[in-house]
Amino acid sequence: MELRVLDRDAALGVYTQQMTRDFPAEELKPFYAVEELMQAGLYEPLAFYEGGALAAYAWQVALPGADCALIDYFAVLRGRRGGGMGTAVLAQLQAYYAPYRHALLVESEHPAEAPDPAAARRRIGFYLRAGARFTAMESRLFGVRYQILALPCGGAAVSDVDVHRELQALYRAMVPEPYYRGNVIFYGC
Repeated sequence: MELRVLDRDAALGVYTQQMTRDFPAEELKPFYAVEELMQAGLYEPLAFYEGGALAAYAWQVALPGADCALIDYFAVLRGRRGGGMGTAVLAQLQAYYAPYRHALLVESEHPAEAPDPAAARRRIGFYLRAGARFTAMESRLFGVRYQILALPCGGAAVSDVDVHRELQALYRAMVPEPYYRGNVIFYGC
């Protein structure tokens, strides 16, 4: 499997052709917001190709010098799901970030409030089987409750206090005021 860092045009292609199918409209940032984060050096859209064809993608928010990156969007294309592709992509993602990040942070919708609790539990189980751990943190982002997991990449383990600090910094960089206040809330630690 080949990992590629996407430039603006390639990212726009994945966004319009794939992400609009894989994610509900209310969960997708407008592309101009992604583009602004990319231009600021805070966003890294990665794509995974097999046999020259797109197989999966993982887009991260990554602040320079931070110990963690946040998986913002992650999906395996529909025809390739269920055969271990997602696990293989996460392992490749961990290896890619290992030289300069200690962990990838994952926000997974809390099953207690998810529209489909079984799907939310399966998603969390997928990340746990891949080696992620629950943190002591939860968040409520624009009204949606999330559990926060940390997937180790290499180096020192990241404490829950560090996860809290890094998530706050990531969201401060992503969500401008006045939208941050009242819409981005962290619990725990």
